[in-house]
Amino acid sequence: MDKLYGVEKAISPKQEAVSLTPDSHPDKPGWLSNLGTSVQSRFERLGDVKDLESAISFQQAAIHLTPDGHPDRPGRLNRLGRSVLSRFEHLRDFEDLEKAISFYQTAVDLTPDGHSDKPGQLDDLGRAFWCRFRSKQTPSDLQSAIILLSASATSPTGPSSTRFRSAATWAQLLHTHGKNPLSAFGCAIDLLHQIAWPGMSLVNQHSQPAEAGNLVRYAVAVAIERQEYETAVQWSEYGRSIVWRNLLGLRNLDDLHKAHPELAMRLKYILQRLEGSLSNHNLPEQEELVSLQDAAQKLATERDRILERVRRIPGFEYFLKAKTFDKLAPAAYGGPVAILNVHELRSDALILIPHSSQDKTTSIVHIPLKSFSHDMSENLLRTLSQILSSIGARAPDEQGHESHIHDGKNSFKSILYSLWVHVVKPILDGLAYQPGNNSRIWWCASGSLAFLPIHAAGDYDSNGVGENILDYVVSSYTPTLTALLDQSQPDMTEDFQILTVAQPSTPHTLPLPGTEREVRLIKEIANNTRVKSLISDEATATRVLQAIRESNWIHLACHGMQNMSDPLKSGFLFHDRTLELSELIKEPLPKADFAFLSACQTAMGDENIAEESVHLAAGMLFSGCKGVIGTMWSIQDEDAPKVTKAVYERMLKDGQPNRKEAARALHEAVKELRESGADFLSWVPFIHMGR
Repeated sequence: MDKLYGVEKAISPKQEAVSLTPDSHPDKPGWLSNLGTSVQSRFERLGDVKDLESAISFQQAAIHLTPDGHPDRPGRLNRLGRSVLSRFEHLRDFEDLEKAISFYQTAVDLTPDGHSDKPGQLDDLGRAFWCRFRSKQTPSDLQSAIILLSASATSPTGPSSTRFRSAATWAQLLHTHGKNPLSAFGCAIDLLHQIAWPGMSLVNQHSQPAEAGNLVRYAVAVAIERQEYETAVQWSEYGRSIVWRNLLGLRNLDDLHKAHPELAMRLKYILQRLEGSLSNHNLPEQEELVSLQDAAQKLATERDRILERVRRIPGFEYFLKAKTFDKLAPAAYGGPVAILNVHELRSDALILIPHSSQDKTTSIVHIPLKSFSHDMSENLLRTLSQILSSIGARAPDEQGHESHIHDGKNSFKSILYSLWVHVVKPILDGLAYQPGNNSRIWWCASGSLAFLPIHAAGDYDSNGVGENILDYVVSSYTPTLTALLDQSQPDMTEDFQILTVAQPSTPHTLPLPGTEREVRLIKEIANNTRVKSLISDEATATRVLQAIRESNWIHLACHGMQNMSDPLKSGFLFHDRTLELSELIKEPLPKADFAFLSACQTAMGDENIAEESVHLAAGMLFSGCKGVIGTMWSIQDEDAPKVTKAVYERMLKDGQPNRKEAARALHEAVKELRESGADFLSWVPFIHMGR
């Protein structure tokens, strides 16, 4: 309603301006065109055909008053084409479709190559030909659509979002009609870094991946279909966690500013010009229209030259560039990594398998998940969300009810059974794993599957051995392969420090009295290790952040909060305020080795952006921690101390800190909790991420 009100508010003054302005006034064509666009917007919201007719009339009048050769004429023709095509889609008069194609074609012909509007015009014309092909099945229309969309996608200038959309449709047309679409998908994926490049605001970066995620999963599914497994792995990685990669890239850009400020500033300027500001209006008057193509090509060439220079600088080798498979393969040196891809086309697992600790090579094992589907994944996530909402396990100020917990038990069991039968068991069978194997495995999932408890899959109506994942493997998650690549170790010398933070009570949230017990337990277990504790009002956000930067292990026993509308505002609730994810990830944590986030919602991201593991646990991982324990939803206050005790006793065995024991320690602690009779909601949420 707010948007509609804004449109209504814009129409009246525009109508008045048009009615009071003589046709001879040079601004009248522009005002007519703008009025037509506003009325078209009202049609799109309300569906009144009278608005559509008015929009077309205003746009025709604008073009009639626009002289030949005027730089705005192509854009006005293109807008008229959109309105006429809308009328075709509404009334199915094929004469309108022919008119729309004619208007679009004229706009394309009048716009010089290199103009930032050209990709959008090519895209519109290509979609109009595709529309005619769907109606008349003329092969030449399909071919025209493919050529035009590819020209838009590969243009060196124009909005990257437009070119990405063109590439996605180009790939879809090729795949749907039996042609090889890999080059088109590759073009789309290469544009991902421009859709959310490091110079864009974090909010805008974060809004783009929601649209890109499905395309990436589609591309990966097609690459698997064509048995191009290395390509599938590369695309899956590059399309995953775009925001995280660019946040790290933003640090690199800051570093580049410090070391080579002129290079960084020039690169930013060029990217912005190519993105949209390059047009006839901002070229010097003496330059002719045809020079626009030369200007665009020069900028694109200079961009490539600067990027090449940047990538020769140590630490910048993959700046705005996808890692090749041989650079990603070492992620599996510690054990198999299962990349799970779910799309409407098909569902698959690609398992990276290390040959041996001596032979530093990696193979890819493809295991099709034939009985698992995109719809099944969506339904499982919907059921899980309903269960968690009904018992108040989503937010720190909600309280669950026993009846809801009882009602949700069977549904939860059904979720874990489906994951077992359709996802996990086929993978374990494909790897020839046996009960008691206890190998490590890392899960790297996409789509809705990224939010489901794969690590707890099983048939819990069966008492037999080998009927759940815990009998076979020790599970960890990773948001990306890259997160597993960093093998560097922070300095673990005599200044090793554990930070423990407890918030037994926080305003407007449920009390957590067990948090103080947690930190006492850690201090008792780590009796020969330096422990810094911040409890209650000592734990202000600023003091905690400073202590995090000074510590090797970080234990946060407090409420966590996930902000679905702006995930980077998710954070930990401390005494005075929330410490937001955006603050945590601004700088790397050079000493950080391990974090235990004993809090609500520390490992549950935004379901709308499933490729973006933008949650608190992943935030700690990307800030520098090598391993993180978190929770997928709110946990019982009395359960956390039990798990904490078991984990730290194993990690500090013999008085020597060993973060690499975290996953196995959690595995054993959770098994013990389950065998003690705890319900699913108590033991399932605990997960390990990273090494």
